[in-house]
Amino acid sequence: MANAQFFFLGTRIVHGLGAVAGLAGHVKTLGGTKVFLCTDKGLTGAGVTEKVAAILQAGEIQFVTFDDVPEDPGVAVVDAGVKVFADEKCDLVVALGGGSPMCAGKGIALVAMNGGKLTDYEGFNKAAKAPYPVIAIPTTAGSGTEVSKVNILTDEARNFKMSFLDERTYPKIALLDGELMEKLPAKAAIVAGMDALAHALDALWSVNSTQISDSLGVASAATIFETLPRAAFTSDLGAKQKMLEASSIANIALGTALPGLAHVLSQPLGRYHMAHGLATGIMLPYTMEFNLPVAAAKMAPIARLLGESGSDRELGEVMLERLWELMTELDFPTFLDPEVVKDEDLPVLVEQCTKVVNYRLNIRFASPADLTNLYLRALGKE
Repeated sequence: MANAQFFFLGTRIVHGLGAVAGLAGHVKTLGGTKVFLCTDKGLTGAGVTEKVAAILQAGEIQFVTFDDVPEDPGVAVVDAGVKVFADEKCDLVVALGGGSPMCAGKGIALVAMNGGKLTDYEGFNKAAKAPYPVIAIPTTAGSGTEVSKVNILTDEARNFKMSFLDERTYPKIALLDGELMEKLPAKAAIVAGMDALAHALDALWSVNSTQISDSLGVASAATIFETLPRAAFTSDLGAKQKMLEASSIANIALGTALPGLAHVLSQPLGRYHMAHGLATGIMLPYTMEFNLPVAAAKMAPIARLLGESGSDRELGEVMLERLWELMTELDFPTFLDPEVVKDEDLPVLVEQCTKVVNYRLNIRFASPADLTNLYLRALGKE
């Protein structure tokens, strides 16, 4: 067993345009009697929450709507949600939205079942009992939380994005329906899409990567390179569906391998209340450049799927160029804002990097000096 590798996916994926129409049946299959519909006010304002609520009503499913999830959720919103969940006697969570409502919903399901505070479950497999069942409905193609055991929320007391990882926190069912992305603004689609790309690439750069995770990471990365601009800038529902599925595939890869350096670097940036996808996306090309000497063979298959030819090293360089080109096409930021991230903050950021649970999983080890240099590169100072 010393060389044994494992692949596990605890989520049933239902995908295709119109997939959300079957929600009530899935709730009944899981034995839910009252749903905690966890979402945000943006989706409520856009009419998406109402659409999902109507499906529950038509299926005669009782539910309560909790749409207080902020863009950067943390322990406080989980505490508030757990109280509503208990007061309303709910027994199943429907998490509707991007990574924020889905991570919050999974945290609420975990704490509602186990008690205590979310911080009690930081790290790996800390809960005594499995959470209440969760059905995840992503409305952005980015976080991949709908197929993940990796969950990230902010601990406000430490001003730090904490992680809780547990195979039992996989949603029972994920409904991937591109129609729910129809009104998603281009900027939000771009940030989410760069997050998905970071998942695909960071999975390739993990020391825990396997043939399975590499295959998923390569395929999803190639799809994102090809599809993200069209999905973001046009009304093409087929492209949006393709991105949604690629996002899930990317995070299945990441959940298998666990994240490499781009996620290590981005996690401490949560102290600035920077969207996770924005922070990870900005750090992505600098991470790729750092990893290139040892990871060109990991990136070359993506280039070949995109029609490029050459040696592994040449194709690794091509992928770095294509990443910069994609970010330019999307008008995605390529630097951290030096007015926000100050030079004097770097020692704290680097120290927090070394405390991230996956710090040592990158294919090329990054020392504190390397981490400092990478932040300086992203600030345009190296």
